[in-house]
Amino acid sequence: MSFISEIIKDKANEIIDETIRLRRNLHMHPELSFKEYKTAEFICNYLDEHNIKYSKNLTGTGIIAWVNGGKNIGNTVALRAEMDALPIKESSGLEYASVNDGIMHACGHDAHMAMLMSAIIIIRDIREEFGGKIAFIFQPGEEMAPGGAKLLMETGIFKNLNPDLIIAQHVLPELETGMTGFRSGKYMASSDEIHISIYGRGGHAALPGQYSDQVLIGSELVTMLKEAANKYKTTEPALIGIGRFIAQGTTNIIPEEVHIQGTIRTFDEKLREQLKNHVAAICKETEQKYSVKIDLNIPDGYPVLVNSNDHIRKAVMLAKEINGEKMVKEIDRRMSSEDFAYYSQKYPVIFYRLGIRSKTEGMNGLHTPAFTIDEKAMLTGLRTLSYLGVKFTGTC
Repeated sequence: MSFISEIIKDKANEIIDETIRLRRNLHMHPELSFKEYKTAEFICNYLDEHNIKYSKNLTGTGIIAWVNGGKNIGNTVALRAEMDALPIKESSGLEYASVNDGIMHACGHDAHMAMLMSAIIIIRDIREEFGGKIAFIFQPGEEMAPGGAKLLMETGIFKNLNPDLIIAQHVLPELETGMTGFRSGKYMASSDEIHISIYGRGGHAALPGQYSDQVLIGSELVTMLKEAANKYKTTEPALIGIGRFIAQGTTNIIPEEVHIQGTIRTFDEKLREQLKNHVAAICKETEQKYSVKIDLNIPDGYPVLVNSNDHIRKAVMLAKEINGEKMVKEIDRRMSSEDFAYYSQKYPVIFYRLGIRSKTEGMNGLHTPAFTIDEKAMLTGLRTLSYLGVKFTGTC
């Protein structure tokens, strides 16, 4: 066990109550993607209070702070937390539940920000023990395409930052409190939205010769889309999921329009493009078969998130050093997606998981109205994030 890990553990113990207070304040005041104005103000006030240098208003609400190490040379390591909440009405019953109706931190971003804010203080206090630079990215708009990660990477400050490594931790209800989970290589799937509109002749259901049946056409289209994903599976998982089908007719009225929305997920960028093209071909074929008009829109979504193998191996070792051998595990890939994947296309990255499931209280899933976390997990998250940050500078 290194003396740096012992110092970080002690400092995390000292600051954890403040970390929980920060998280609860952020949880009470959630804001939607790219509208995190009060959140940004709260973070900037905190940075000002602790005399931390930062740039603000990046892509609207983004913030990048930094601490320079006291030694002459070293890597630039960036630690990232997301700022945005979700359009969900909270039902957790917590005394610090959201005061913004219909908006909730249901994905743990409040905890991510609070742990990053406290990590800044720990790292600032031990800056003479490392070299290089540690940056702290408070990123807007993770939940909404095109994603704040992509937009931040296009700013001048990010070009100047040019990190050697970017690290993010994300809560995971499937892991018990205090556990950390790592996966090398491909970890999270790409994600693209599908928007399909079918336009034809509506009419009375009892007079089939006078209308084109958009509901039937849409149903057949959905079946073909689902089968397409199975057809294109090779060594990598892939799926097309349909989550919305709107046909506003009634018992005896066939509507003129049907609208379908879904998602494409895969772990292979080549397969991702093949599936997009196949969806377009299916829509064109169906349009011609039934003499209807079909509009298709597949806006660019998030790419595959690929962790750096070498950095993950070292991160696992470091996590075991500071948390204990039994508190670190390898985790499975997930078909969910993250805009952190954009960073992984240009820089080495580590995206790891923090367990938040209480042994006594069970688990509520991410993106659900009753979601909450076991706040005891934040101690593990705080010291892990701080330790990885300073150790990956390569100077301690």
